[in-house]
Amino acid sequence: MSGQLALQVGVQESVAPAVVWETLPIDRQVQVTLRLARLLALMVEASRDE
Repeated sequence: MSGQLALQVGVQESVAPAVVWETLPIDRQVQVTLRLARLLALMVEASRDE
């Protein structure tokens, strides 16, 4: 997992986000992607207003 962010689960166990993402059902992946896109759009819009 060199070069990747990892979630420390226990003393010696860690999980890469990609592994977690791949275990999600496709409909959940779509929901998360859409929510992140909306959040990003709001952040971009807010930065333009400043």
